[in-house]
Amino acid sequence: MGRQYDKQHAATVVATAAIEKARFVAFNGAHATAAGGTSADSMGVSEHAAAIGSTVSVITGYSALVEASAPIAAHAFVKPAADGSGKAAVGSNTDHCGKALEAATAAGQMIEVVLYRHLHA
Repeated sequence: MGRQYDKQHAATVVATAAIEKARFVAFNGAHATAAGGTSADSMGVSEHAAAIGSTVSVITGYSALVEASAPIAAHAFVKPAADGSGKAAVGSNTDHCGKALEAATAAGQMIEVVLYRHLHA
């Protein structure tokens, strides 16, 4: 509560799987994964939870709050966690979909992330 972010664009997506709030969401309507170059790439971050068949607003522009899957340093590249949870994990300069604007010292913390086009080298 009280955390800041700068939503500039959003899209409405129909959930094809249960989606949790503040998670990376893929073009296929499920949580985004670390898989490269597929419909599971991140399109943005969910603003709220959604059940299968429900719609969810997905932030696609500038920044959003994302739940961390593990500790993440401030200014680190981030990508969706490999476990399919849609949580933020540490990325690299060749595999990322955003950059952490603040640090997460433990899993479960919310961090503001600048959103980028999902990149895989």
